[in-house]
Amino acid sequence: MAFLACNSCADELAKNSKYRIRTAVKVGLDGTQYNLNVGSQSKFIVINSDTDKYAIRFLNVYPYNEIINATNRTPSNYKTEKISDVLVDNMYFLERSASNGVPIESRVEQSFGGLVSGPLIVPFKYHLDDESIGGDATIGYYAGVGFDSNFGGISDTYITFTPFISAGLTQVAVITKANDGSIKTDNQSGVTLAVGLLIKNWDSVNIGLVYGQDRIGDKTWTHEGEGWLSISVGWAL
Repeated sequence: MAFLACNSCADELAKNSKYRIRTAVKVGLDGTQYNLNVGSQSKFIVINSDTDKYAIRFLNVYPYNEIINATNRTPSNYKTEKISDVLVDNMYFLERSASNGVPIESRVEQSFGGLVSGPLIVPFKYHLDDESIGGDATIGYYAGVGFDSNFGGISDTYITFTPFISAGLTQVAVITKANDGSIKTDNQSGVTLAVGLLIKNWDSVNIGLVYGQDRIGDKTWTHEGEGWLSISVGWAL
């Protein structure tokens, strides 16, 4: 199974797209001074942009770490956790210039939470009725809702779980036996209905599991309306 998507086709952040901050950043209220601290993993949506800044709106915010003793550092006195200086749903400005040589576009990652959709290709299927693997390909479209989770703070990385539904067209090989004992194979078109779960952002690995059924309108076909499974593993480049 293959999911076709474009996480970020351009270097700049896309308008109306959602992102999550990899490391703490500073934002501003007016686009001239950037002195408000925002903790890592905070999530925002891009409202607009120009040559030197992005207008953004935060969807959720997390605390940031403030260094309190950089000279005699110990695990207990080196830094303290403080509440971010921004509010959810308020508009702020994010400077586009590089910080320590790292552009802001490299300090955030796209978030896949919310409604998502895209093309779905299933090149092979594991048929549950006779435990066989078939090459009856399906091309369709999927739609689902993504949920970001860091497992209650256990992990520093957010993983997106996306349950989805899908519909598409399939080509299947129908094998029939004539009265004279000869075997005949016909390629027929059918409809595929499927549901599944897509896992994203797991160390840049995308994993998908899908369950579906194919129907060609011929009850004599072995797999008519029978369930199948397909699994995908891909890497975000």
